[in-house]
Amino acid sequence: TKFGDPVLNALIGWHQGNWHWTVGALLNVPIGPWESDSISNLSFNRWALDTTAAITWLDPAKGTEISVAAGFTFNGENPDTDYKTGTEFHVEWALMQHLSKTSSIGIGGYHYQQVTGDSGSGARLGDFEGRVTAIGPVLNHTFTCGKIPISTQLEWMHEFDAENRAEGDSAFLNVTIPLSVAGP
Repeated sequence: TKFGDPVLNALIGWHQGNWHWTVGALLNVPIGPWESDSISNLSFNRWALDTTAAITWLDPAKGTEISVAAGFTFNGENPDTDYKTGTEFHVEWALMQHLSKTSSIGIGGYHYQQVTGDSGSGARLGDFEGRVTAIGPVLNHTFTCGKIPISTQLEWMHEFDAENRAEGDSAFLNVTIPLSVAGP
């Protein structure tokens, strides 16, 4: 019944022919509820800035898509735990084949690497730099409900090469519904 921290987002993008680029930033604002004795919290209780640059090559005639997004997350210190997570690098990628205008199938993955160590008096385990890599299948399908386009994505990721992080398999279902639809 609680909400996490709000995240402010700025994004700019452009395209030329089959190439599409974006550059963006997310800012975590630490105002959500956070309890030091809770086993889990939705809020980070710290400032964080995530920067990302992405590029996609999409050939609409063949339906082939290659996408890569990479960025860094710069973390502030949690004042209640005196713990500061180090700077994190992340890269996500997907190789997709569009079967129609509404469906695609492919393979995706990610790599996470902490590039600086944790710090602060709360970092009792030392710098604790983590990493993990994952790969797995991805399915996308878009359908309409009335005039509203609803995009869905189902993916399964198998993690490996983990260090100082949990490792396992995960499944994600993403559903995107626009708040409004332009047009007549």
